[in-house]
Amino acid sequence: MSTRMFQQRLAAFAVVVLSTASVVVADQPYLNLARQLAGRYVGVAGPGNNLRIVVQPGRPVQEEQRLTVTVQGKYNGSNVRFDGLLSLQPQGQTVRLIWSGRRSDCQVDIHPEGDGFEGVTLPGNCQTAFQNPTPGKWQFQTEPGSFRLRNVETGETLRFRKTRSLK
Repeated sequence: MSTRMFQQRLAAFAVVVLSTASVVVADQPYLNLARQLAGRYVGVAGPGNNLRIVVQPGRPVQEEQRLTVTVQGKYNGSNVRFDGLLSLQPQGQTVRLIWSGRRSDCQVDIHPEGDGFEGVTLPGNCQTAFQNPTPGKWQFQTEPGSFRLRNVETGETLRFRKTRSLK
């Protein structure tokens, strides 16, 4: 086989593999969400929101994406620093987010919405996990380049903008 023919076949094989991979990823929302979340964020809105968040890919596990998360800075004048593990598990066309931290765990199922994802916690479900003094249900919403947390009852909203993507 000539070198040129080998290169053409190799290129054709690469196109097939890349096409297949993009179809597989498109059918697995948890992989899209993991890619969308990985990065560095700064707080851009919310009462006293001077937080910085780093979301980094963790050790891969079969049928699950793991991200390590570090939150630090000031919120309403108080120093904040905590970290934990965010597991993204496929649930058909939804994704189960499971936060594991030192204080407690938190779980929310989210679904694709527009260019991102959204879901709502159960009442009080994540309050202890995030050192949050405001009880109630919280909505988690992502879109490319940002995410927000909004208290469903009070409307209090924290917005974060991605300043750098991480692979």
